[in-house]
Amino acid sequence: MPALRLLEVKSDEEFTELIECEWLSYEQPYNGFFQLYCPTTGTGPNARAESMRESTDRQLAWHREDPTSSWLKVVDDDHSGKVVGAAQWNIHHSNPYPNGVEENDAFWWPEGEERRFASKALEQWHRPREARMSKPHVLLNICFVLPEYRRCGAGSMMVKWGVQKADELKLETFIEAAEPGIPLYLKQGFELVDYHVIDPTVEDPSERWKELKERLPPVRWAFMRRSATGVAKGD
Repeated sequence: MPALRLLEVKSDEEFTELIECEWLSYEQPYNGFFQLYCPTTGTGPNARAESMRESTDRQLAWHREDPTSSWLKVVDDDHSGKVVGAAQWNIHHSNPYPNGVEENDAFWWPEGEERRFASKALEQWHRPREARMSKPHVLLNICFVLPEYRRCGAGSMMVKWGVQKADELKLETFIEAAEPGIPLYLKQGFELVDYHVIDPTVEDPSERWKELKERLPPVRWAFMRRSATGVAKGD
């Protein structure tokens, strides 16, 4: 087993390797939902690198602007501290949606049909939060691990960190989970509440909209919760 260690992300400089790990994790296998937030735009041999740079700057800016945000990373000490996984937890001490969910504008997509498609998809993603999370809570916003390090304990380390914070604060914890992560979350005391599907549709879709639907097919995700007094199974 690799020599894994969990660390809190403390500096801006750490984000470059962090987001590179994010991209590699969601490319293997391909994850259409991740493309909504981090698309490869443009053409040419540098398109991916330039898009990743934009994604890094944007996610760092979001983190800086959000006092609820905590990023974690798991490193492999056998490979010079290589980042093998990361997660973002949001700790909300009050209702984050007092005025409802803000309008979603996927400004990082090119103007036009692509941006409209992505914005509509993100609206479907965020809308249930207003009904479910309009109270103090802890949210696992994102969690990813490189393919070669999956099932080595990295995911559990990051999930336990948030669960312990929630227990200390006596808050509910929420996760919007992709299918592969559900067993891990169940082991940490989460329950599966229901499923949702992100499938942006419009009347009389253009050819470009249809192409985007093929590139970014409907996404099915599970809403999961853990009670404020939840105890991880097996602990």
